[in-house]
Amino acid sequence: MITDIKAKIDAIAAGGSGDMDYLRMTRIGQLLTADWKYNLAKEGVAWSFHIGTLTTGADVGLITGGGAGTTIDSDEPEMLIGVDAGYYLIPMECRVTCNVDMDADAEYGSIVLFADRTQAPPTSATGTPGVITGNNLLDGGSAFPGRAYGGVTTALTDPLMSELLDYEYLRVSDNGTAGSAAVERLKMMYDAQIPRLLAGPCEICMCYGGTAAVTGMASIVVAAVPTSWFS
Repeated sequence: MITDIKAKIDAIAAGGSGDMDYLRMTRIGQLLTADWKYNLAKEGVAWSFHIGTLTTGADVGLITGGGAGTTIDSDEPEMLIGVDAGYYLIPMECRVTCNVDMDADAEYGSIVLFADRTQAPPTSATGTPGVITGNNLLDGGSAFPGRAYGGVTTALTDPLMSELLDYEYLRVSDNGTAGSAAVERLKMMYDAQIPRLLAGPCEICMCYGGTAAVTGMASIVVAAVPTSWFS
């Protein structure tokens, strides 16, 4: 005989690996479920990184794209985040907004986000800001177990595009009429729907550039988990 399944009313709860407990539901009778991103965040293994600044009483400080912003220069990336062997890196989100000077025919700007499955970031890199410290999504959680850099200005070993995660491209056309070129905003809003489990050593790389200098702000969210979590 099948009997009714009951769940404990509990807005939020945390337990340890292997713990057994009752199903939980909200006060209006909905079962509590969590997607893979929330589960990684509550375990304290997800971090956010950003480039760009905000000065109190002044203005935002934008980061100029690699190669003086006039090209996609993967060995001078705007953001580079990775881990060594012993971890899986899981890209979760990437938000980029750029200012692009496009006021003539055929001028363009672009953003590319890709994964390199062959190598981890170097142990040092020069740039502004250079080293980026990630914020654990679980406030008070542990530090990121890998390395992250932003606004790199010295050539690194070229990251390999093992897998394209996202690409945005904007090109101006004036249709042959002088002065009629349109200027648009260049943005990337990458939101992973399926987790990519990148085995270390590995890294993800984000670059932007165009026919004129491209400046912008960006944030990237990743998770990093020990390889022992997966068979």
